[in-house]
Amino acid sequence: MATDSSNPSAPGGGLRDLTSITPPEIFRELEKGVLGQSTSLRYTSVAVYKHTTGKVPGNILLIGNSGTGKTTIMNNIQRMYHEVEEYRPFRAMTIINANLLVDADRLEFQPARLLTAVEQRARALVGEKPTAEELVATMERATVCIDEIDKMSSIVAGKPNPIGVVLQQGLLTLMEGEVVSHRAHVWVGGEEREVVLSVDTRRMMFICGGAFEGLYDQVYLRVIKPGSGEKLRSQAIQTADGQVRIESRFALSDFLKPEDLFEYGMVPQFMARFDDVVLLRDLDTAVLKEILLKSVDSPFLRSKRYFKVLGISLEMEDVAAGMIAEEAAKSTRTGARALRSVFGRIANRLEFDPWTYEGLEEVAGGGKRLLISTAMVKRAIEGRSR
Repeated sequence: MATDSSNPSAPGGGLRDLTSITPPEIFRELEKGVLGQSTSLRYTSVAVYKHTTGKVPGNILLIGNSGTGKTTIMNNIQRMYHEVEEYRPFRAMTIINANLLVDADRLEFQPARLLTAVEQRARALVGEKPTAEELVATMERATVCIDEIDKMSSIVAGKPNPIGVVLQQGLLTLMEGEVVSHRAHVWVGGEEREVVLSVDTRRMMFICGGAFEGLYDQVYLRVIKPGSGEKLRSQAIQTADGQVRIESRFALSDFLKPEDLFEYGMVPQFMARFDDVVLLRDLDTAVLKEILLKSVDSPFLRSKRYFKVLGISLEMEDVAAGMIAEEAAKSTRTGARALRSVFGRIANRLEFDPWTYEGLEEVAGGGKRLLISTAMVKRAIEGRSR
């Protein structure tokens, strides 16, 4: 998506019109850093397009188990804003935890905490001596990511949670569009002064995310309840070594209804402010294998870089990668994070002392090669020493 003189939308190498950076193009850019969540990225791409073109609000709610990629999506939106020159005006993006936005003692929503975080990003973008106009314009284009929104449910353990109600009502007001007063230091007439800025939140994009762990159990119990009229779906699973088994799997996206979120404790008026509720898919073996082999943050690729420093080329058999992914897939509530612990069982002893490992071999032309084999992975998973 980089702009250059060969871009037909940017004659002479100038910046393109934002409307020409279409959702499919945004999708391709985000997909570079987010694997296995194509459906979620399509919704996210449309939301970003709405926000950057100023057509309509593009607020979305991301729901997914830990490790499925909510924070990764947020981080890659931020990466895209910084890598695509046309998106420079939108680089004031902040990620904040939901519980920081409420004063628990006084049961008050604290929009100043959110705006202060946005201001810090905007100030870094505008420069050392921003005018009030420059600061306000940048803040009003911000993308605000609020993590762990599920922890601010209006119901906790079956009892009302006033803090959750306060947070959701406060965010609801901002997402509807409100002019908020915010104190900041700006430059006026060549000197720094403290002024009160009027920040209109209508053009901000809000991305809220959470694991909603209790929601999975809540919907699952509804589905398996006798007389529900619903049932889990069965599918054939082929293991890395070629065996096939039949499993019944629960996917929240197959059964979730709006009423489930209300029962969970999300205020209906708050939910109405989102264009879309986006459910991230649980990562299956095929996706986890792709992440292991291709993701920039993959534990395998990190280990590969480590061995390169030692003059060793680290490689892995395809079936071995599949077995690692299969083992990680058993930890359904940790997603891609499970790859680190599974791969670590194999890599740690190799990284500690590769020189005495019998699988280390000389490579023609110089250097050494170390192969992570299927047998090695099988021994590690079964807890046997090499």
